[in-house]
Amino acid sequence: MATSEPTSSKADQFFDRALERIRKFMLALAVLGLLICMALFRWPVAAGFAAGALVSYVNHRWLERAVAAVGERITTARSRERGGGIVFRALLRYVFVTVGAYVIFNVSRAGLYGFLGGVCLPIGAVACEVAVELFVTLRHEL
Repeated sequence: MATSEPTSSKADQFFDRALERIRKFMLALAVLGLLICMALFRWPVAAGFAAGALVSYVNHRWLERAVAAVGERITTARSRERGGGIVFRALLRYVFVTVGAYVIFNVSRAGLYGFLGGVCLPIGAVACEVAVELFVTLRHEL
């Protein structure tokens, strides 16, 4: 029977790329959702969906950076990030989403529905990643 060391290394490499795959799933789902919104609901919903998708993608990137900064701050005393800056960016993410929803709500209620759908893209992307990880783990016995 082979040792588990090479398999563990392959598994680590695979799981280390999860955030990259989630970003790609978000982009793919955004394109698919935009096409569906254009075909079924026309431009107000599609514009709202595009705005929500953009907000969710930017929010996801900021969240990645915040988690990395907090992790670096916890593990090393020589962190370049200041605690106040991390907290400010975290709060700015929620202001960004709230302002986007408010503006779209005032312009078009249909656009708000699209926006809310776009903001939910990370949920779909994470679900896709879970499916990929399950498939690869069960198929390749990682």
